[in-house]
Amino acid sequence: MISEHSRPLGVISIGVPYFGVARAQAHLIATRAFLASHFALTGPSAPVTDRAALQAATEELRRAGIAGLLLQIGTFPDGEAPAYLAEHLRVPIIVHSLPEDRLDTAVELNSLCGANLTTFTLTALEHRYVHAHGDPTEPGVQATLLSQARAVMALAELRALSMALIGYRAPGFYPCVFDELLLRRQLGLRIEHVGLNEVAEALRTAPPKPLPVREFPTTAGGRLSADAVAAMERYYGAISSVLARTGARVVAIKDWPELFDLDSPGGFWPVLGWVADDGPIVAPEGDVHGAVTMALQASLTGNRPFFADVSAWDDATSTLTLWHYGGAPSLARDPDEIRYGPEGREVQFTLRPGPATLVRLGLHRGALRLLAVAVNVEDEPVTLRRAGARVRTLHTPAGEVIRRILDEGWEHHSSLVHGDIMPELRAVSRLSGIPLMAL
Repeated sequence: MISEHSRPLGVISIGVPYFGVARAQAHLIATRAFLASHFALTGPSAPVTDRAALQAATEELRRAGIAGLLLQIGTFPDGEAPAYLAEHLRVPIIVHSLPEDRLDTAVELNSLCGANLTTFTLTALEHRYVHAHGDPTEPGVQATLLSQARAVMALAELRALSMALIGYRAPGFYPCVFDELLLRRQLGLRIEHVGLNEVAEALRTAPPKPLPVREFPTTAGGRLSADAVAAMERYYGAISSVLARTGARVVAIKDWPELFDLDSPGGFWPVLGWVADDGPIVAPEGDVHGAVTMALQASLTGNRPFFADVSAWDDATSTLTLWHYGGAPSLARDPDEIRYGPEGREVQFTLRPGPATLVRLGLHRGALRLLAVAVNVEDEPVTLRRAGARVRTLHTPAGEVIRRILDEGWEHHSSLVHGDIMPELRAVSRLSGIPLMAL
């Protein structure tokens, strides 16, 4: 898995001294108390209401290397403050406006109007932002702020990623093509290219690595041979050593045809799942955008994603059938149900049930785009020789999901992660400028 966020979230409240600064202070204290249970925070503990304090706070935030800024409009602000922060910090901004407690005799904060001024300024400066409104002690407001902050942190995490492409893409898999400089320009991703010759050399020289399981029941009812287990240990040691050398936390690997051997016992594909459970994000078939999709999902949720094909749908149940190799065994609904192909080249299990989101970062006409489908993984056994699941679509009928995917020429790989991350993905879309098709 990718690492915990190391950069803090900046928090600042701005205003002017002739509105309700004491009330703004109470809101800032409540906001910081809530966010501190999720992120490392930095920034002034009192509202900033003059130019000197703004300059000092901005320098403090800049030195801290913040991933993003929660800009709370404590009261109507000096109109120069939002522009100053945006131009000097150059990070994504969450604009948070506050409600009026009462409107019978006066407007105490005028925060909403200040947010309107702020969002106009940021738009004119072409500075990316999201916005939220409400009392920071209310659960709904907290959920919105949390999803927006997670989006900010995930985008910062992508910029800090060490990513490797081992080989290129599987032959004929045109949906796995990518624009390396577009990814670097828009998401800050840098890719290290690693030759498949390094894997071949590691298979020759790296020591075998003991497998994390000791029992290998097969789909046919027997057990894997000792030769098959030994071959998998050799693959496991080789891939682990290559990743250790690169230091990559996210990997796309061209695993076939070079690493797929029908004539020998043991297989490479089960090893990809064990490697994924060791921590790295692993996308097979050289699918770089698939790997980036998985990295984004992992950062937003802390969960391991599942690289998948959508192979069928059912109108009556509004379900999609997902399957693929390389899935992390920790995703299995029951470890006792895991079975291996007779020669050890495949591993079969059903994903655990629960709410989830199917996502794809795609490339279309020279630009990036995002697809997201809200689903629930059904508690239904799937026995398709690989990891699999049937997922029920929650907002769009399954047949309509497939029609949109085919009509609009989306890539044939997607990635499933447990958890509803639609709010986070909407924020990611706004902050990155990547359009989102949410189904």
